[in-house]
Amino acid sequence: MNSEPVRDPKLQGGEAHIEAVDAAHSVNAPGAMIQDWVGSVFMPGATLAQVQAVLRDYANYKNYYRPKVIESQQLAHNGDEYDVLLRLYEKHILTIVLNSTYHIRYEMPDSKRLNVTSRSTRIGEVKDAGKSYTEEVAQGEDSGFLWRLNSYWRLEAADGGVYARCEAISLSRDVPAGLGWMLKGFLESFPKESMVNTLRGTSAALADNGRRRDTL
Repeated sequence: MNSEPVRDPKLQGGEAHIEAVDAAHSVNAPGAMIQDWVGSVFMPGATLAQVQAVLRDYANYKNYYRPKVIESQQLAHNGDEYDVLLRLYEKHILTIVLNSTYHIRYEMPDSKRLNVTSRSTRIGEVKDAGKSYTEEVAQGEDSGFLWRLNSYWRLEAADGGVYARCEAISLSRDVPAGLGWMLKGFLESFPKESMVNTLRGTSAALADNGRRRDTL
């Protein structure tokens, strides 16, 4: 996991910064592709409690992070640990719908910092989204679009807001011979697009919640 500092005053301009971690390309994973993306953003006026409230609001992920997330449910909760279902949607020539579950843990090293670790526990590819979201392709016969997805949030309250740094590491199949023209862009664009969607969705949810508080 990337250990760069979370606080970066250059983010105060409002733009998110997203970059690939080149070390992922050097990992020996025959037949697979590992991608590692890091995104950072500053959320002015926010508190850690407000950001944490958005991140723990799993029932509303389908609203916060659409169109990439089309269904979301909290499956279990024990203290600072959660089990969650997210139904992911991606279209890039092909349309893929994935039923994915995650185990998520929250930790606060001190009053100014929050760490959130999310590890996928199961990812199943929907066979025909036009008919059913529950019928899935048999394991081993799927497209391999996404096999695993782990993410690591590090947040720090400073400078009148919250700095957030999110690292997402994904495992998918390598681009098979003969299908590169169809799948290469599909497989390579998903992690970056998902990171952009996550950072924007979180910031937008905080802003929307803030407007609601102001009207009460």
